[in-house]
Amino acid sequence: MKPIRIFRHEDWIHPGRLTQFLNAESVPWELVRIDQGDPVPQTIDDVAGLVFLGGTMSVNDDFPWLLDEMALIRKAAAQDVPMLGHCLGSQLIAKALGGVVAPMPDKEIGWWQVTKCDNPVAREWLADTPDPVEILIWHHEAFTLPPGAAPLYSSPFCAEQAYVRGNAVATVAHPEVTPELLGSWLDLYGYDIEPTVPSVQSIEQIREDLPKRCVAMHAALTDRLYEKWLARIVAYAQTREHSAA
Repeated sequence: MKPIRIFRHEDWIHPGRLTQFLNAESVPWELVRIDQGDPVPQTIDDVAGLVFLGGTMSVNDDFPWLLDEMALIRKAAAQDVPMLGHCLGSQLIAKALGGVVAPMPDKEIGWWQVTKCDNPVAREWLADTPDPVEILIWHHEAFTLPPGAAPLYSSPFCAEQAYVRGNAVATVAHPEVTPELLGSWLDLYGYDIEPTVPSVQSIEQIREDLPKRCVAMHAALTDRLYEKWLARIVAYAQTREHSAA
């Protein structure tokens, strides 16, 4: 299988559970380090899929690489290349494909319960996921669904949490966090947490039962999303092989 290309936007926001999952499935992957000045490859025939991770910047900021990534997303979507987006990555895919990304009235940070949406796509992707399910959310901005996308789940503070469009699945949440990864975020970026509104938990609340909560989230949601997405990657690769034959 060709590798999955993962775009990292800051050196402390790693793929976490995603690369653990890919390694366990013997799926090759490579890292594009935007934080180190790596260029955005515009080729899509040399990869099995694309992943866009999070970041503290906005998709509306004036960084040339944001435009490059959105151009790549549009190119990939036109050929139904499987894509995965977490947090900033979900906003990049949404904006590139016609959605709008804008600041929320208040941040949404913490372990929150999300509920499934009632549509055929959500029922397919979340068939075995409990409803509701607790996940880790940390974002300042929200997207509107791009045309043709189906919503997957929502939280009390942000209705549009995740969506599927073609072979792309994206969530503004962070189902990829591991205890070590989230612990480092709290150490490095904890100053972002100001629990003055109902949608923001305290650092102490977020740290509570952290290993247990991550394991539960991975089992209930994360790995199931990744399994569904990996199946799309395999099917896409087979389609390309047949087309080339």
